Amino acid sequence: GIVWGRAFEVRGEAALPYLDTRECKLGGYHLQFTNFHPRQSSPYSSDSESSEDSSTPLSFPAVFYVATPSNRHWLGDAPLTEIASQIMECSGPSGHNVEYLLRLAGFMHEFVPEASDEHLFTLEFLVRSRIKQQNLCIKTLMGGAPLPASPPRTPPHELEDGEGEEAAGGEPMVRPDSFQYTSRVPPKKLRCLNI
Repeated sequence: GIVWGRAFEVRGEAALPYLDTRECKLGGYHLQFTNFHPRQSSPYSSDSESSEDSSTPLSFPAVFYVATPSNRHWLGDAPLTEIASQIMECSGPSGHNVEYLLRLAGFMHEFVPEASDEHLFTLEFLVRSRIKQQNLCIKTLMGGAPLPASPPRTPPHELEDGEGEEAAGGEPMVRPDSFQYTSRVPPKKLRCLNI
């Protein structure tokens, strides 16, 4: 299969040890190598870069990190509704998992619109549906940052039995700000409201 993404050049001798600590030792991911093939008609390449005599390689080696069953957060082939529940409930030092999912899906909608990632887009639909259903503030879940690309109005494929109730759709899933999310913060924590 094809996996879409963006490659970043890592510089400095401290970068790879830092990534190894963050992704492998703390995150439980495994280091993998692959060849990265840049898209020919990249919106970021100038005309001179896209010419045949360009010095840009057709592919180059890249490092990526992948979760395996030995990762304590591994869900394996769990149903998408279970994965969506975990995304809704979990956050880490870098932010809420909802933000990660919606930014990833937003990137795909904006930069790789021809990609058809049913798994990702169904998760996006389920999570956005739950945010609306639970009347949560999406801006809070996104860390106060601008919202990513607008969601699909319907799931990309037929949902399995029992998923339909959670994913009632058809309308844009944007709602006015509320303070519903702050009611879930333990009372001993400082509450900051963006008014």
